[in-house]
Amino acid sequence: MISIFLTILKIIGIILLSLLLLLVTVLLLILFVPVRYRVNGFRKQGDEVPVNVALKVTWLLHIINVAFRYPEEAFIKVRLFCFTIFSTDKEQNSKKKKEQKDLSEEAIDKEEKPPAEEKKDIIEKQSEEKSKTATAGEETDHLDEELKEKEEAFEKEDDPKISNFIKKLFSILKNIKYTICQIYGKIKHSIKNIRYYIRILKSDTFKRAWSLCSREVFILLKSILPRRLSADFVIGTGDPASTAQILSIQGILYPLVGEHINITPDFEHSIVEGNFFVKGKITVWRILLTAVRVYFNRDLRRVIRLFKKEAA
Repeated sequence: MISIFLTILKIIGIILLSLLLLLVTVLLLILFVPVRYRVNGFRKQGDEVPVNVALKVTWLLHIINVAFRYPEEAFIKVRLFCFTIFSTDKEQNSKKKKEQKDLSEEAIDKEEKPPAEEKKDIIEKQSEEKSKTATAGEETDHLDEELKEKEEAFEKEDDPKISNFIKKLFSILKNIKYTICQIYGKIKHSIKNIRYYIRILKSDTFKRAWSLCSREVFILLKSILPRRLSADFVIGTGDPASTAQILSIQGILYPLVGEHINITPDFEHSIVEGNFFVKGKITVWRILLTAVRVYFNRDLRRVIRLFKKEAA
C-alpha cells in the first residue's frame, strides 16, 4: 500500500513539476523572445490614396502572425500557426451580405405594396400636415394676444421712482466691488500655485526623478526604434524656394538619418512619390523593467504627491 501511495505521489509530483516548467518556459518566451515588426509602403504620383502600407508583426518563429494592409486589401488578419484566429475580411463580407439582404427586402416591400395603399398613405400624411399647421397657427395667435396684454399692462404702470433707481445703482456698485475682490482673490491664489510648482521644479527630488525617467525612457525608445530603415523619395513643391527648404531640413537631420533616407528634389513639378521600409523589434522584458524602475522610484512618487498637493 505504501509503495502504491508513493508511486501516486511521484506521478503527481512529476505532473506538477512538468506544468511548472511549462509555465516558466512560456513566461520566459513571452519576456525574452522579441516581437518583430516590418512596415513597407509606397506612393505613386496620381494615386487617389495618399500611401499604400503593409504591416506585419510576428512572434516566435512566425507562430503568431499579424498582418495589416491598406488600402488595396484593407484588412487585419491574426494567425496562430496556420489557423486564422481573427480576420476583418469575414466581418466586412457579412456586413455587405446583411446590407444586400436589407436592400432586397426593402425593394420587395415596395413592389408588394399596391398603389391604392400608397395613395392612402399620401392622403393621411397630407391631412396630418394640415392639422399641424392649423394648431401652429392657433398657438401663434394665442401668443400674440398674450404679448398685447403684457404691453398694455406695462404701459399702464407708472414710471420707476428715483429711490428704486438709487437702490439699483447701489446694488450694481456692490456687485462690481464683489467681482473685483473675487478676481483679485483668484489672481492671488494662482500666483501662490505658480510659486509652489516652481519650488517643486527647482527641488532636488524633481531633478533626481527627471534624470531617472528621461534615462529610462531614452533606453526604452532606443530598444523600440527600428533597427533597419530605408526610404527613397522624389519631392517637389512646384516652388524652388520651398523645395530647397525641405533639402535644408534633410541636411540638418543628415547625421541621424542621412544614410537611410534619400530625397531627390524636383524643382519644376509638384510631386511626392517614393517608397520606404522599416524593420525592428520590441522586447517585453525591457518595457517591464522600465515600468518597474519608474513606478517604484521614491522620488517620482513624492513628486506626484507634491503636484497633487497631498504632501504639501
